[in-house]
Amino acid sequence: MNVFNRLKSNSNASQKPPSPISLESGPVVHDPILTPPTPFKAATNAPLTEDQTVKLAKLKEYIESIMLPETDTYYASEKGFITEATLKRYMRARKWDYEQAKTMLENTVRWRRDYKPDELDPDYIKPEAETGKMYFNGFDKCGRPVWIMRPRLQNSKDGERQIKHIVYSLERGIRLMPDLVENIAIIVDFKDSAASHNPSVATCKKFLDILGNHYPERLGIAFVVKSPWFFFATFKIISPFMDPVTKNKIKFVHDGKEEKENKNTSNEWVHLEDYIDSDQLECDFGGKYNFTYEIEPYWSALLEKTGNPYKIIDYN
Repeated sequence: MNVFNRLKSNSNASQKPPSPISLESGPVVHDPILTPPTPFKAATNAPLTEDQTVKLAKLKEYIESIMLPETDTYYASEKGFITEATLKRYMRARKWDYEQAKTMLENTVRWRRDYKPDELDPDYIKPEAETGKMYFNGFDKCGRPVWIMRPRLQNSKDGERQIKHIVYSLERGIRLMPDLVENIAIIVDFKDSAASHNPSVATCKKFLDILGNHYPERLGIAFVVKSPWFFFATFKIISPFMDPVTKNKIKFVHDGKEEKENKNTSNEWVHLEDYIDSDQLECDFGGKYNFTYEIEPYWSALLEKTGNPYKIIDYN
C-alpha cells in the first residue's frame, strides 16, 4: 500500500476530473455499485488446528479482560470490533505467535479508543473525496468491495486529513463487506500519473503505521493498471522487503506497452475480467458499467449504505 500512496500526481493533473466515458457504452450512470452480486464465492482460510484454537481462545479471554466498561460511550463500538474474525486476522498477521498478536491487537484496541476511526465525521472527510481520487464501486468474484484509486486526482496537501480519508475509506469498505468476506480488492489506476511529488515523510510513516498495525489482513488483492516506469522502479526497490504474502497479492493488469517494457517484475500479470465480472467493472477498465464519478450521488449512496454519520457493526 505504501507504493500506491507515495506516488502522487502533478498539480495540473490533480485538478482534472475523471475522463468522460463514451455514450457508446450505454447511458452514463453516477450511482456506484455498493451492494454485492449474488452469488459470489468468498475466499476461505484453512480450518484451525488444535493449537491455533487454544491460542485463539486465550487471546479472546485476554482482550475481553481489558475491554471498556459497558457504561462507556464507546463500548458498543469496541465490542463490535472484537469479534472472532478480528482475533483470527491478528493471529494470522503474526503467524500465530500469541504474544505478538496479543500486543498488536491490544495496541489497536487502545488506538481505536483514541482515534475512533469508525466515527470520523463525513463532513470533515468529504473535501478529500471531491475529485474521485479514491472510492468504492463494484465487487469482485469473491464478494470483496472494489476500492478504486486514481493518484492523478490528488487534490489536497492536508497530510492529516489525507490519512483520515484513507482510514475513513477502510472503515466504510468494511461496512460494505457481505457476510463471510473480510477484505477488499483494490484497483490503482495510474493513467496520467506522475512522480512529481511525494507526501511528507511524517505523513507516510503515520499512514504506514496505521495500515500495517491496525488493519492487518484487510487487503485481499490489488490490481495495478497502466503502471508507469516510476512505479516499477520503486516497486523493484521495495519488493524484497515486503512480506511475500502481501507481495503476491499485487497483480499487474495486461495493458500491452507496460507489460512488454517491464517484464522484470516477478509479480503476476492478469486480466481484470478474470477477477471481476463485467457488470461490476467500470468501462474504463474494460467492463460494462458506464460509471462517471460525481461526489454528491456517490457520497449520498455511501452514507446511506454504511451509516450517516456512522454505523456500529460486528466486524467480519
